[in-house]
Amino acid sequence: MCDIFAAIQQQSGYSLLYNNKLLKNERPVTIDVKNVSLEDALAASLQHTKLTWVITDRIIVIRKKTGEELLPVLAKISGKVVDDTGTPLPGASIMVREHGAGTLADKDGNFTLKNILHGPCTIEVSFIGFRTLKKKLQVSDSVLFVSLSLERDESSLAEFTVTALGIARKSRSLTYATEVVAGSDLTTVKNTNILNSLSGKVAGLQVNRTSGGAGGSVRMVLRGDKSTRNSQPLYVIDGLPVYNQVGGPSAGLYNEIPDAGDVISTLNPDDIESISLLKGASASALYGSQGSNGVVLITTKKGKNGGGRIDFSSSVTVEKAKILPKLQYDYLQTTPPTESSPGSDESWGAKGATQPDKDYVKDFFQTGLTFINSLGLQTGNEHSSNYLSYSNTDNKGILPTSRYKQHTLSFRQSSRLLNGRLHFDGTFIGAMQQAHNRINPGIYFNPLPGLYMFPRGQNFSDYKQFEYFSPARYLYAQNWWNINYDKDLANGGGWGGQDYQQNPYWTLHRNASENRNQNVYAAVSLKYILNTWLSVQARGNVSYFLNEYERRIHATTQATLARANGNYFSGRTNNRALYGDLLLTGERRLGSDWGVSFTAGTSVQDQQGKVTTIEGSPSVPNVFLESALERATIDIRNTATNRQLQSVFGSLQFSYRDKLYFDLSDRHDWSSTLAFTTTEGRGYNYYSAGLSAMLHEWIQLPPFINMAKVRASYAIVGNDIAPFSTYPLYTFLGGGVSSPPVSRPVVGVPGIELQPERNKSLEIGTHWKLFDNRLSLDVTWYKSNIIHQYFSGVSLLAGPGTLADINAGNIQNKGLEIMLSGKLIDRPDWNWTSTLNFYHNSNRVIELFDYGVVDYASNQQYRLTGGSGAEDGILKKGGAYGDIYGRGFRRDEQGRIVINSATGIPYYENGQYLGNPNPRISVGLKQDLRFRDFSFSFLIDGKFGGKVLSFTNAFLDQMGVSAETGRLRDEGGYMTIENAVDENGHPWQQKTPAREYFAQTSGKTPVMEQYMYSATAIRLREISFSCKLPFRRPALQQLQVGLTGSNLFFFLLDAPFDPEQVAGVNPVGVGVDVFGLPMSSSMGITLKYTH
Repeated sequence: MCDIFAAIQQQSGYSLLYNNKLLKNERPVTIDVKNVSLEDALAASLQHTKLTWVITDRIIVIRKKTGEELLPVLAKISGKVVDDTGTPLPGASIMVREHGAGTLADKDGNFTLKNILHGPCTIEVSFIGFRTLKKKLQVSDSVLFVSLSLERDESSLAEFTVTALGIARKSRSLTYATEVVAGSDLTTVKNTNILNSLSGKVAGLQVNRTSGGAGGSVRMVLRGDKSTRNSQPLYVIDGLPVYNQVGGPSAGLYNEIPDAGDVISTLNPDDIESISLLKGASASALYGSQGSNGVVLITTKKGKNGGGRIDFSSSVTVEKAKILPKLQYDYLQTTPPTESSPGSDESWGAKGATQPDKDYVKDFFQTGLTFINSLGLQTGNEHSSNYLSYSNTDNKGILPTSRYKQHTLSFRQSSRLLNGRLHFDGTFIGAMQQAHNRINPGIYFNPLPGLYMFPRGQNFSDYKQFEYFSPARYLYAQNWWNINYDKDLANGGGWGGQDYQQNPYWTLHRNASENRNQNVYAAVSLKYILNTWLSVQARGNVSYFLNEYERRIHATTQATLARANGNYFSGRTNNRALYGDLLLTGERRLGSDWGVSFTAGTSVQDQQGKVTTIEGSPSVPNVFLESALERATIDIRNTATNRQLQSVFGSLQFSYRDKLYFDLSDRHDWSSTLAFTTTEGRGYNYYSAGLSAMLHEWIQLPPFINMAKVRASYAIVGNDIAPFSTYPLYTFLGGGVSSPPVSRPVVGVPGIELQPERNKSLEIGTHWKLFDNRLSLDVTWYKSNIIHQYFSGVSLLAGPGTLADINAGNIQNKGLEIMLSGKLIDRPDWNWTSTLNFYHNSNRVIELFDYGVVDYASNQQYRLTGGSGAEDGILKKGGAYGDIYGRGFRRDEQGRIVINSATGIPYYENGQYLGNPNPRISVGLKQDLRFRDFSFSFLIDGKFGGKVLSFTNAFLDQMGVSAETGRLRDEGGYMTIENAVDENGHPWQQKTPAREYFAQTSGKTPVMEQYMYSATAIRLREISFSCKLPFRRPALQQLQVGLTGSNLFFFLLDAPFDPEQVAGVNPVGVGVDVFGLPMSSSMGITLKYTH
């Protein structure tokens, strides 16, 4: 005590007087206080003694307490518990450890603790889903008020997981792997399609953005490609399935229609509470054939108990074209233009003066700008809650004239009626999208081929005025270096151009495309609590998606693409999906050790789709009305899709002492797509079984191990076939010309009749938590075999030309997933969380066809849809899904390229294996740091392995505009072909003229081998920095600003384009570039406010 008094006297500058006799009966005192007042220091020193103090004229006198003063001084602590946005947290636990006092916050987050002794104490506040707060207090007044703000702990989402049918289960009880992405991870760096925000954050997930621009569709695959028709997962909103359309442009040269977007792109990221991914067949078995490829469960926000709340967020991002082709500008057009000729297409001419307007390619792309605004309103009490939000997106793309706009309105209402026994939940989401000039890959109606291949030496600025008035046509005609109607007429031809390029500005202004989407989604759920352990629930939803597409192709567009008066194309796609189910769920203890939970139900889903396209040439130039189309040119086509799925299902889980769990599930489906088969009446059945055990509760483990869980599951899941496959219909072309089906199913022959696809899946995993739950490790090994794949147009042994639709094949995926997460620093004011995910998948075609039935000679491989039209996307026994085959160099036994000695050009052969675009390994590393009111995070992800193909570079080389052709000419104009021999096996020492080489090996039909690139890429995917502004006014204390970046740079990239891009959501087409829109990098500013 004397030492404490001496320290107080020295640090305060006050004199301190006391009688040593007063200290004889007092116990030793230890205190640890910093930056406190003199009175607080004295109170801490004397709180557990019979002494007190008096201060007079900077003199401290220590004296003995009177009898009245010896009575304990009690105080009251009052306060309010809120989250990091100021929303009250009713039910939060508040404890004062020193006194053992505790209470719970009321519905408004308020609390009161009574009979608290004066002096220092520690208050501890906890709430599910939030980090526990420990705060030191100095109690000296009779009433103390404190405001306590808790931060969300995203890792707590793992305590409960939303599983199939929207049922929340304890994560420890799951017998399969799942991953949960919190809503905050989707809005830190916003995307116009929320699915792009999952890239690099989930083990086992491959995300490919379409190359059309903002709001485009996303191709997602869980645990490898599986199905010959499509490997897209099922999307579920709040437990109910929705139809998300697939398809779109292929990765070929001759696309005419861009990507149309999808249903998920219409969702507002700020409306999402979390996304759970059910990756294996065991996890998704209750969804039946729809969930064979995995399930993406989207949980939306709803109002919370505790009064009203307003959330506002606004962001603006600036985008720049990131990866442009490497071009040359020094070597001029091979044949210069004259008054009577536009000159040659190629730029293999002499080296000339500085290229006029040399930066025209870079300058062509504009700075993109995206605004995303969102406003949300929440109200709620213990009986009812409401959530209403509106968001809008306005994007000006990097492509001139490209615009994208979206408006989304959502509302969710939840109520508890009949004394809490009846639960109502209703959701409405409405969205409108409009995309102007969303680019389609390929050479048709794409401004990029003309931009990149513009002949060197000419001035690109001369053609920014893309049209001129044609006296001969009496209209405005295209103005391009080799397209001019009047010059073509005057010179007897030569100015008609080629199909692979037009004036880029003409394409954008006079071949413009419009996409308009409308999405309406509504869902209702009624759940009645029968008793303490049993409930019944009826649910249903309706989803309506409308896409309208239009392209107006003006007269004097290149003749291959349009008729003399122009062309008009319009399309309308309607998709309507209905879903309803009835569930009986229960959970009950069976004695002290056992527990059981179950689900039984039935469901029906009905999908109807219709596509109508109208194409023709107007009878009067540039009059784009259906009624103005010339009758002989009109082509009207209709496509319909109808599918109904009826099901009964059930699941059963037993638990033993909450440390051993056993799962069983079973489902039986009847699909309308299997009409006219023996499966129609009996349907098809599948099941799953799983086991999980908490090892740390069975055996004694070291104390640093907080949890050790092992799990295993096996499932067989079916998948129906495409509508009308069992009874193909006639197709009708322009003028009502009908065509019978080219391929039909085989009826009445055992073993060949169409049947459901079967996915057999085995999964084994383990989950460990260590060091006071600061380190988490989850490892999963899986293997799936998908048999009875659907194949169309297969030649049978029954006779030449006999084509049939059959089931065959066995595609296997085998892989490893690792999720490692650690809280490197976990303090009240400072947190650092590091997350690493690792994914390895091996895909193999085990079997293709039964050659006892199928003709071997013509069916050694099968081409999937969505590729370039060459030999990419090939299935072959022993190969992998999506293998790329094509034209490659002929090689001898030693692997040397064989050269034609007469021409100096390598021999080539078709059908060579060139690679597979899918990565072998994917890794994501995410860092989240928070210091007080400042937050910083970044995501680095890498894809390793795979090969991708660039048709773009093949064109650029043949035209002599690539940087590589310029380099070769700088070095003399000859190619040196390494490791080559002539036809007789003699080493090839000669050089080949570069122009002749590329004329034979590049262009539309290149030797694809030389345009294959490594798909390995490591990038900075996301980065963000944010802080709460230090306003004193309470109304402004929840104002947060931030800086964000996306795809800022690559640490490693070999390909001349982003290897992740795809043309559309098709079975294949991954990693094939045909003049796709360059990837853009973005930086932005965000503003968030909660009140």
